[in-house]
Amino acid sequence: MEEKEKRHLGIRILSSISSLVVIGAITYMFIAGADLASSLILLSAIGGIAGPAIVAGEGVLEVISLFFEIFLEGILAIFEGIAGIVGSIFN
Repeated sequence: MEEKEKRHLGIRILSSISSLVVIGAITYMFIAGADLASSLILLSAIGGIAGPAIVAGEGVLEVISLFFEIFLEGILAIFEGIAGIVGSIFN
């Protein structure tokens, strides 16, 4: 099996923040409804995820798969951070 390449720290931080903002904006839109501010925040967060995917991808399908990969890596990084904080409390 092929080793997975580690992304640059700045891209990992950007994907974590953008993934968190996407989830927050979608939750806000479900509760309060879509308005201009929440739509702009959602679009900028999606742009933060799509930017590195577009730069790294070579074809349309690869860009789409990289978009979801970066989004899920951002969510995973958030949970890794939470687990690290909780683990350091009980250590």
